[in-house]
Amino acid sequence: MALTSHKEHACSSSPPPPATPALQSPKHSSPPGQKIRVLGRSRDRLQRFVDHGAEAVDVRIDDPESLRDAFAGATAAFVMIAPGLIPDSTDYAAYQGRVISAHREALAGLPGLTRVVSLSGWAANYDGASGPVWGLRRLEEALDTLPGLEVTHLRPGWFMENALPMVEEIRITGTAHGLIPADLPLPAIATADIGAVAADLLTGRRAAHTRTLELQGPRDVTLHEVTAAIGRAVGRPDARYVQIDTATMRDGLLAAGFSPHMADGTTTMTCDVAERRIAMTQPRDTETATPTTFEEFLARVIN
Repeated sequence: MALTSHKEHACSSSPPPPATPALQSPKHSSPPGQKIRVLGRSRDRLQRFVDHGAEAVDVRIDDPESLRDAFAGATAAFVMIAPGLIPDSTDYAAYQGRVISAHREALAGLPGLTRVVSLSGWAANYDGASGPVWGLRRLEEALDTLPGLEVTHLRPGWFMENALPMVEEIRITGTAHGLIPADLPLPAIATADIGAVAADLLTGRRAAHTRTLELQGPRDVTLHEVTAAIGRAVGRPDARYVQIDTATMRDGLLAAGFSPHMADGTTTMTCDVAERRIAMTQPRDTETATPTTFEEFLARVIN
């Protein structure tokens, strides 16, 4: 998003799917006396922000002129690659490259702009990251070339929203399936907490002491714990988690409409998490920890 000289916030990319945070909790991003402008590909998808007092602007997120017009007057910007996944894409890296280039061109020399916060991810810690997360490090690097700006990159861990498909699966069958080992500790984080950190940085209520913040919830959780918590919440106390292999995951993605290109990339990305190539490098401390527990998140989304 972007803050304007009139103290207006404006989202610079469209809100992504539920597993990706734009500002999932709009109220956190609207401090008194400041306005928000949200930019996206579809005005309908921006309505939840408008309902909280934001201005909505349609934008082509891979078009630098469209973005620059939408950013006009901004004093701070929250940017990301959106959507975070295009299931039928045959060259998602090329799309990411266009979005990154457009944002860099749109923000360069923008009058009045002082702060930029990017939504990156923990995959940016891994030099070999590929698939849907290939562009995260490239986005950071592009923004780092903008002169005269205070730039902060947020690298959150495993989104708690990733567990949402498990809720219905467990409710119906009592079993959840996934490629990640059941006992692997995951730095789970609620996307609303990411939005709150971004808003604090954009408005100057918080100053980052490092250029990169690896955001993570109050403690690591395993998928065994996630499954048990969901089971208790939906009346399936005997719920279990079953690990699948890469071929099964890929076949499932293809059956769901993914292109072979995206099925391969998504499977590879998940393997990188499962085999700990994608991992946190910063400790959990007052700079990186966020407050919402998985149990609190689950109670919120189920109720």
